[in-house]
Amino acid sequence: MNRRTLLKSASLLPFATAPDLATTTTGARKRAVRFAYLGDTHILPETKQMDGVAACLQHIQKQADKPAFVLHGGDVIMDALVLDKAAVRKQWDAWNRVTKAENSLPIRYAIGNHDIWGFDAAKADGAYGKAWIQDELHLKNRYYSFDEQGWHFVVLDSVQPKANGVWYATNVDAEQLAWLEADLQKTPATTPVLVMSHVPILTATVFDFAQPIPAIDGKQTMIDGLAVSNAPDLVALFVKFPNVKACLSGHTHLLDQVVYNNVSYFCNGAVSGNWWKSEMHRQTHAGYALFDLYDDGTIERTYLQYA
Repeated sequence: MNRRTLLKSASLLPFATAPDLATTTTGARKRAVRFAYLGDTHILPETKQMDGVAACLQHIQKQADKPAFVLHGGDVIMDALVLDKAAVRKQWDAWNRVTKAENSLPIRYAIGNHDIWGFDAAKADGAYGKAWIQDELHLKNRYYSFDEQGWHFVVLDSVQPKANGVWYATNVDAEQLAWLEADLQKTPATTPVLVMSHVPILTATVFDFAQPIPAIDGKQTMIDGLAVSNAPDLVALFVKFPNVKACLSGHTHLLDQVVYNNVSYFCNGAVSGNWWKSEMHRQTHAGYALFDLYDDGTIERTYLQYA
């Protein structure tokens, strides 16, 4: 397959906060770990989608500076929200076939909205909701944490049923917030923390930059459902724990970085681009990200096209 080289656009070069740049010049820091973030693969049991995911996985593993593992930000399959069991089964089978054949790296997953089996007629089925994806991807819990090379990783579940039981709302529920605070309290203050959720906590991609700002009132349109609705709860919590350094997400299929209260919030494009209809979604190419985490808590991201 043809390969594109690293994007040279300034907006797609490695991102670093001001402290990152300062420590880079001193040469004092050491890289702790490199991993790949991929998300919104939206696989279908069709040649285009399966070959595309395979090409992405191959590209990751052919890096001269190979990542140690993969974080998948969710929306593994195209959609389980409105389809019957047979159709969803085919999508998971496609993912399993491709990863078995093309991937040798450990993968940890967040739950995406399209991974949830929300088919109305299946509410009495034991696999309904998140049970299927947890079983499919061997997730003991819908949110969890782990440690890797001196960093603490937290994976959140940012997709919940609405009050009426219909899917879906974008929030981190009260049970999970309590767990998160307890988890951060147990983590040494000197250990840097990285958080991943499918839905962004803070992002500029909620704004519809494809449309002009209305001349009458000057208000910019925000697209509903693209960010965690109770983001203020998380932002306030992170203030209490300055070792939270970054939050990673997908969902919008767009690429950005927002820095707020010294936390870097990264949206990381999409492997599927415009849901496989085209390689580009708005101004973001289909791709994945490489993250370098350093022992001083600094972070660099490189966004790559894979085909």
